[in-house]
Amino acid sequence: MTGSVFLAVAGSIGSGKTTLTRRLEERLKLRALYEDTADNPYLEDFYGDMPRWAMAMQLRFLATRVEQTMELVGEGSSVIQDRTCYEDAEIFAANLASRGDMDGRDWETYQLIARQLLGGIPAPHLLVYLRRGPDSCREQIARRGRSYEAAIPMDYLVDLSSRYDGWFEAYTRGPKMLVRAEDHDFLNSEEDLEALVGRILEALPQRSLFGP
Repeated sequence: MTGSVFLAVAGSIGSGKTTLTRRLEERLKLRALYEDTADNPYLEDFYGDMPRWAMAMQLRFLATRVEQTMELVGEGSSVIQDRTCYEDAEIFAANLASRGDMDGRDWETYQLIARQLLGGIPAPHLLVYLRRGPDSCREQIARRGRSYEAAIPMDYLVDLSSRYDGWFEAYTRGPKMLVRAEDHDFLNSEEDLEALVGRILEALPQRSLFGP
């Protein structure tokens, strides 16, 4: 990884992480690795029947993201990632198991597979956690108008928010940064974006790669 950067943006559904990833991609000239919701054939079915499709959907997300991450990071590219592989296993799948939407047998099998897939993944040089409260996430989800997301239960978003906060607090794989989404307008405010870019560059050990 010498001479390259691996930056990751973490955040719940509707937190704005994809918008932030896109803006940082443009500003920092990094190759972006986006969450591929369109190519997950289980996603719409999952929101209609979570217990039936939870394991299949989560394994598809995890395997796809690990494959993409290993390909880009392995070739030495400077990358910004929209959601990490760890979040798939340690937040989303764990949350479904805790809620009872993934039964004990499926959760045990998922963990066996996840440990193998995550074993060779390098940690990001910096993890940026974009924290947005569940009510605000709900508003963002409604605004983007994806039909299958209309069925997301509010208590599911509340559970995710709580789990994200705990996960970020316990995260020790490398440097991390908390950004409160409600305090910033990364889409419309260049001032907000530049302030965050400054924080990120200061936190990255490879900041000299981006020039003065």
